[in-house]
Amino acid sequence: MTLHAISVADLDAVAALHCVSWRSAYRGILSDAYLDGDLLTDRREVWHLKLSMMTDRAFGWLARHDGEPVGFAFASLDDDPTWGTRLDNLHLLPSHHGAGIGRGLLTAVAHVADERATHPGLFLWCYEQNTRARAFYEHLGADAVERIMYAAPDGQSHPEWRYAWRTMPFAP
Repeated sequence: MTLHAISVADLDAVAALHCVSWRSAYRGILSDAYLDGDLLTDRREVWHLKLSMMTDRAFGWLARHDGEPVGFAFASLDDDPTWGTRLDNLHLLPSHHGAGIGRGLLTAVAHVADERATHPGLFLWCYEQNTRARAFYEHLGADAVERIMYAAPDGQSHPEWRYAWRTMPFAP
């Protein structure tokens, strides 16, 4: 696996990975109509905006295996004064789950946050029904610290948990 910093040039790869990941991980959470609709156009629009307006406070990594994009992570430094850096996205192709790529991406985010963030800690939001992801974060030492109802992009509300590492995971 290799990692490189995400840039605007990665727009199509990131949008495609995001679609495949959502269609797998969020099936049964988000509506089938939304997941089976024109999700790629939606994710391209979202990522075009994020990547074209990146500042030094937002960053991400694209993971490749044998040269092919297989996952990505994207984060915002100091997003919350209490919880620190927000891991906004961590997505993998389902065929690459369990290969250490998610942990590698999370580690890369944690290293950048440890070096550059003002507020300590790392957090993310995870759908309550996304039990696979929740187990992954818990296995890596995150605590579920807050539950909210989230207005999801499919127009429904779903419970989400804030997962947080009080100290930076995997940082040197």
